[in-house]
Amino acid sequence: MKVTLSLSLFFFSISLLSQNPSEDYLGSWYTYGSNHRLSERFSLSPYGELRFYEPSSNYNLAFFSLRGSYHFKNNQSVGLGYAYLDIDTVFEFDNEPNVHENRIFESYSAQKTFGKFLLTHRAQLEQRLLDFKDRNEIQNRLRYRIGLKYVLNSTFSVKITEEPFINFQDQVFHENRFYAGLDIKILKHSQLQIGYLKQHIRKNNLNRIQVGISIKTDHRKSKHSIAVL
Repeated sequence: MKVTLSLSLFFFSISLLSQNPSEDYLGSWYTYGSNHRLSERFSLSPYGELRFYEPSSNYNLAFFSLRGSYHFKNNQSVGLGYAYLDIDTVFEFDNEPNVHENRIFESYSAQKTFGKFLLTHRAQLEQRLLDFKDRNEIQNRLRYRIGLKYVLNSTFSVKITEEPFINFQDQVFHENRFYAGLDIKILKHSQLQIGYLKQHIRKNNLNRIQVGISIKTDHRKSKHSIAVL
């Protein structure tokens, strides 16, 4: 209870220090991610995400994607995927049409274990087809995520990630995401993820609570470690 109260006061203090309207609220990201290892070489990863400017209201974004991965080593893989996004860019008013995005992306992922620590890397190149109200654009960017996970016991793990974005158009370093959270194993193949996300995007510094469900399955005859999402 003391930890929960301390975290609540911390997040509330952060929101009070914000200036822009979208920064004045502790928003939320609700996620669903899964990884299904189909064979020794191939896996599929469906993913879904809903974002709100406030904890449970003021819609911001919906994200859906599907990635196929080829595992050329037990701890390395390359992937190809597609994503669709519906984005409400207006915080206070809902009379502007949403931006729609169709995205193709290519990724490389690797992981290495050091005792109870798991170090992960992901580099992803994205081609973004954006449909604005008055124009269409094609944008390209590169993002790199490094993460560290520490296993506390059979139920709980602590995880932190850092992910900068490099835009190939204007404002090269236009976004950065820092995440710190707790993974809680709730079933054999499922875990609950709860954490804090600090998102710097263009001129905004957003504070978000992220809550998600992660499911991992392995359909290989011989069980091995499953790739991290």
